[in-house]
Amino acid sequence: MKVLLADENSHRAGALARLLEADNSLDVILLNPHASLIDAVRCHAPDIVLVDISRADRDALDSVRALAASPLERPVALFVDEDDESLMEDAFAAGVCSYNVLDTPVKNVKPLLRSAIALYHRFKKTNAELLAAKKTLSERETIDRAKLLFMKHERCKEEEAYRWFRKQAMQHSRKIIDIASEYLSNNAGKPVE
Repeated sequence: MKVLLADENSHRAGALARLLEADNSLDVILLNPHASLIDAVRCHAPDIVLVDISRADRDALDSVRALAASPLERPVALFVDEDDESLMEDAFAAGVCSYNVLDTPVKNVKPLLRSAIALYHRFKKTNAELLAAKKTLSERETIDRAKLLFMKHERCKEEEAYRWFRKQAMQHSRKIIDIASEYLSNNAGKPVE
């Protein structure tokens, strides 16, 4: 597992890196203090980013927020030195998938990182499924509106309207949603006789 360790305190970061590197299955990369988090992720392509902040500092979440909004998005585990419910909520909103209090024993860090990666992938899958469901519902609504307008214009039943859209889609090797959207835009202002 490739871990990018970002910590504002270089001494603490070095100590944590040495402890983590004792586990041969972890490849730990320290964030250069002068590099941005996004640049480091682009360069090293880590499996997870471990962000360690010494105080409840919401400014430290800005780089996490920028990473979450970029195409380089990765799972992020946040370690803080004291529990703060408000910071935890802000951290999750910024894109953190694991919030941990710093006094976690080092032997427990690896399972925490693995669970953060699993949670991240689970969230991404659920989010993709949600977006697909929303798209399907939106397309169904568009097709239904187009059928209704066609039924009014042609004074026909729903089955006939659907057959017409399906036939058009097959004849032109296009999707029904495309035919329905085009029909709506071409007939939006036409009065029903």
